[in-house]
Amino acid sequence: MSRQDLSRIRLEIASEKSEIRKNALAEIRSLTPAEALPILAETIDRKNDDVLLDISKAMLSFKDDALPYLVKALTSDNWSMRRSASFILGKLGANSLKKLMEMIPENEEDVDYWMVQTLGNMGGEAVQYLVRVFKHSNEKIRLAAIRAAQNVNDPRMVVSLLHLLEEQNWPVRKAAYDSLERIFANNLPAVVEALDNSSDEAKYWIVKLLAQQANPELTAKFAKIVETGPMESKLEAIKALSMIENTEAHRILVGYLAHKSWIIRKTAADAIYSQGLGASDELISAINGSNVDARYWSVKLLGQSKEPRIFEEIVKCLQDTHASVRSAACQALGALGDKRALAPLMTMLNDEAEEVRTAAILALSQIGERDEAPAKSALPAHVRQENMMPCVHCGKMVGRNFTFCPFCLGHLRHACRNCGRAVDTKWKGCPDCGTPI
Repeated sequence: MSRQDLSRIRLEIASEKSEIRKNALAEIRSLTPAEALPILAETIDRKNDDVLLDISKAMLSFKDDALPYLVKALTSDNWSMRRSASFILGKLGANSLKKLMEMIPENEEDVDYWMVQTLGNMGGEAVQYLVRVFKHSNEKIRLAAIRAAQNVNDPRMVVSLLHLLEEQNWPVRKAAYDSLERIFANNLPAVVEALDNSSDEAKYWIVKLLAQQANPELTAKFAKIVETGPMESKLEAIKALSMIENTEAHRILVGYLAHKSWIIRKTAADAIYSQGLGASDELISAINGSNVDARYWSVKLLGQSKEPRIFEEIVKCLQDTHASVRSAACQALGALGDKRALAPLMTMLNDEAEEVRTAAILALSQIGERDEAPAKSALPAHVRQENMMPCVHCGKMVGRNFTFCPFCLGHLRHACRNCGRAVDTKWKGCPDCGTPI
């Protein structure tokens, strides 16, 4: 083929017009590797994906003969050339892997980086080579290898990544977790085994992985971590239990509402809510238990369930010996929005604890907002907003016709010493007889 024809082909194989490009590529396949491959190698830096894909297929048709040209492209100053060479090498397959590794220049970090991307696209046969790069001295290349591992759907790669969760270096652990998140299902037995045998640091990441499986068989393992693991792992294990929507996991979570640690109780409550099981028998039982924390959290959760059938149970909690539970019961009744709660909540306005009185007022206003007309007629005059005023002593809102403030017991009203008419302390005189106050 003449020099002129080769120059024409060089231009046409990179044409964005499909017909012209395909005709030129058909011609180039009839050439010898020594003639065709230099031309193809010069054009793999094209940014048009369709052009690059067709050129890639043409190079792949020459199989191992294309290797030297592609390896040389990995050392190019042109970033697009290096990226395209890595992409094509990854398509050559495992049969070319050994020969490829023998050609790679040593101690060239940019080549190492692109080889990592290549190996990640080569499948299971590249596992041992990619794992070797996990120990590279350059952290950028090392992290690139760990992230490239997510493209290798091989059980052995899962095991290698699990070992990296033991590393001191946090970016390495995070990169390993990100890759495992994509492929850990290829070797679930190894991940479950690691849950029993790994360090506390690694357990945290492994629990996060296994939580995605929502496997009831792991319930006991997660519960054990909550009892014995460090706090971060405990919290992840509770979240993992919330993904298992069965009676046993729910029962365990309800049990944590009585835990000595506040953060465990709060996380368990959030987990139970996320399960969406509503007013379960376990929660209803907990509001009658001996542990005040369990009663408090179970009442709150039952109120959030908004199931009418638990109304009577919540009303009983208004008589609890602990103010926190009574307050939670008021909030729960407000959340339920049942008008039958108006009378019980009214009695709580005289509770000895301020937090209970405040919760009762808020609950009454919630019910009033849901059903404004009936609520207004049901509410007594002194708790309606238009009949409230701030106490001159403590500033809290009280009824305008109150004589004493129910919060601070300050005297709010006086009588005229002449005619006995009720007067306000801010008035200068009696509006009936004019006697100065």
